[in-house]
Amino acid sequence: MPHQPSGLLDDHVTAAGSRLRLALTATAARNRSIDARALLARAALGEHGTLEELLAAARAGDRRWLRRRRRRIDPGLVAALAHTLGLQEEHEDALALFELTRRACGARALSPANQALHAQVALAVEGPARTRKLMRRYLRMGEPVRAGLRADLLNPFTGPRPLGPWLGAMRALVPGLLVDESDGVPFDRLTAVAPEKVEDSHRVSVIVTSYRPDRGLLTAVRSILAQSWTNTEVIIVDDASPPEFEPVLREAVALGERIKLIRLPENSGTYAARNAGLDAAGGEFATFQDSDDWSHPRRVERQVRPLIDDRRLVATTSDGLAVTDQLLCTRPGVRSSRFNPSSLLLRRTTVLRTAGYFDRLRKAADSEYIGRIQAAFGAGRVRHLDSPPLALIRLSAGSLSRAEIRAHWMHPARTAYMSAYQRHHQVIAARQAGAYRPADGSDRAFPAPDHLLGTVRDRAYDVVMVADWRFLESTQRTAVDELRALGAAGLRVAVLQLESYRALQVRRVPLAGPVQDLVNAGVVDRVALEDRVEAALLVVRQAAVMQFTGGFSSGVRATRTVVVADRAPVRSDGTDHRYEPATCADAVRRLFGASPVWLPGDAGVRESLHTVGNLDPDDLPVTLATTGWVADRTAGTAVVGTDLCDAANWPPDAADSLAVCRRLPEADVRVRLPDRPAGSCDVPTGPTWLAYQAGDLEPRPFLHQLDFYLHFPPRESAEWYSRPALEAAATGCVVVMPPRYRPFYAEAAVYCTRSETPALIERYRADPALFAQQSRRARLAVAAAHDPARFVERITSLLPTLLTIP
Repeated sequence: MPHQPSGLLDDHVTAAGSRLRLALTATAARNRSIDARALLARAALGEHGTLEELLAAARAGDRRWLRRRRRRIDPGLVAALAHTLGLQEEHEDALALFELTRRACGARALSPANQALHAQVALAVEGPARTRKLMRRYLRMGEPVRAGLRADLLNPFTGPRPLGPWLGAMRALVPGLLVDESDGVPFDRLTAVAPEKVEDSHRVSVIVTSYRPDRGLLTAVRSILAQSWTNTEVIIVDDASPPEFEPVLREAVALGERIKLIRLPENSGTYAARNAGLDAAGGEFATFQDSDDWSHPRRVERQVRPLIDDRRLVATTSDGLAVTDQLLCTRPGVRSSRFNPSSLLLRRTTVLRTAGYFDRLRKAADSEYIGRIQAAFGAGRVRHLDSPPLALIRLSAGSLSRAEIRAHWMHPARTAYMSAYQRHHQVIAARQAGAYRPADGSDRAFPAPDHLLGTVRDRAYDVVMVADWRFLESTQRTAVDELRALGAAGLRVAVLQLESYRALQVRRVPLAGPVQDLVNAGVVDRVALEDRVEAALLVVRQAAVMQFTGGFSSGVRATRTVVVADRAPVRSDGTDHRYEPATCADAVRRLFGASPVWLPGDAGVRESLHTVGNLDPDDLPVTLATTGWVADRTAGTAVVGTDLCDAANWPPDAADSLAVCRRLPEADVRVRLPDRPAGSCDVPTGPTWLAYQAGDLEPRPFLHQLDFYLHFPPRESAEWYSRPALEAAATGCVVVMPPRYRPFYAEAAVYCTRSETPALIERYRADPALFAQQSRRARLAVAAAHDPARFVERITSLLPTLLTIP
């Protein structure tokens, strides 16, 4: 793990603010980041210890080490570090650090989530006796976790314990559950108290897909035949299993008269099999059952009844409880009771006519299908039942969900697919695209990763561009034009996502819309570190994303690498320390196989890189595709504003950038807030100002509202380039900024100090000819100076040789 300077860590802690405890823990787990541990340790201990010293004390059980520092540290963040270790499956260290925190600082230092994870890991590593002690001491643990642990501690299938107490505990999770005394693992002996049968004219087709089935198929089919809703048919779709599985299939069909078997001629995957089942179904409604899961006897009844009672509804879903063959519930950090995508029960003809069929992938297509139905019909027409789990989901040792979905982490291919389809679903919901997908999987409007298609291939690109693509700051907004220009020039281009630790988020965030649009349109591909990729040129477009990559591995190899210093490593006053160039260069070399050339984003950033070796003599050409930005302007009003897209990464920046607006009490002030989830940034706007969330108003319509664009960032910031300021000039706003930026913007702006701003605005407002003259001058200056062709020429000059791409 590379050394992280204390000042840099402190500034990242300051930037994260109150979100740090939850957001950094989630980010660390989501990215499997080792470096995040050092950041959490610094936040917890400050100058009073290091990560190494803390772990040494925990391993030795040295309570005195932590007690001596208790009043000078944050015990809750020490517990958060233990939580991170637990989620990263460093169980021994997690247990030691949880225990050190509890004994030195008290149980209340651990949040309910910390207490839950400590007990869950203890059950997995230290056994039932230790877990019982922790449950007695941890009074803040959430009841769902406590109920699962209670059931597992009573489990009669993992030790000599009576059945009755366990059944009582499990029935608190799944009402009516029973286990018979037949042969087989406990999961395959599941049954339930027989409910009252419901006779009804509405038929439900239950589609069960199988491939190389075992006795679990019989369990699944029996659970459907035992449903209280009697008007059902079971359609088993076998995905071309070899002949040796014929006896299990025949036995499954022989379980009842309402069972139909369909055999696919070749193995095509679960969702192709489900599509075949939808075509073969005769029911008004259809639902699905995985071939090794178990459905509660009232699942179909409870899910179909709302559809019968309310004709507006088109589908329902429900929760499931994930358990092992031995009916254990607990997986550290993972909710055992959760949304069950296979539970989808739909109005068959209505949904097929509008939304069509499942995407034809090997895995992960069920959530896409549900989302597409919601986009097509409206989220309110798909109801999720608020009820106890209606299915038990089997977690076998080799299950896909266990391997590819963990606490806060999902396989990168699933993440990429989710980002792609969520963006397309927004387009469907806006009625800008149809929802229908054919059964053969054609006409997909967005890419599906090879991993989900079941294919393996090496890929080669001319340019791979690396950044945090989730949020649109100046870097990303400019890169969208750059990527489009490279694609138009005939280059094969891909983007690679790495998270910035200045944009910590608890929840997974998809790629920003304009970036994902380029991916969905095929202008660029999306690759991940895990992919096998060859690049002629790899461009790290956002230097800071390389700072916390310790422990990462990569299958991406580049002939040549470039790091764009889009922001200065640190401000002139020593604050806002974002990255260490040497650390980032080492990370690029380690992950991508080539030492980088540094390319400054502008002359201001160049001045901050005077100690950096391998610095290119030229700055990166700034790209702005002006088509569509230009609008004729006339003066007469004084609508002023600014776009705070670059003000989310350092707490004082928003207030500092808006200080000039407070000098204009009579003006109509409008502000576009930073591109972050609503409520995550504290922006001190005036009482009469209009403030827009970035997701509610795109940059172009915002700028078209303004007459004057004010660009007065903090005086300590080194960067000269601001994408919103350049865009404002391209739209014909009169852009006002400090004189120090004149060498970069030239005639695209007018210049004054903050105190001179009111008089300058009044002068241009009162003189329409002067306003119009500057508006035209700005548009022409931007078009002349920032042609995307210059960027393409620069990148092409950096390419060692164009790769031959099949």
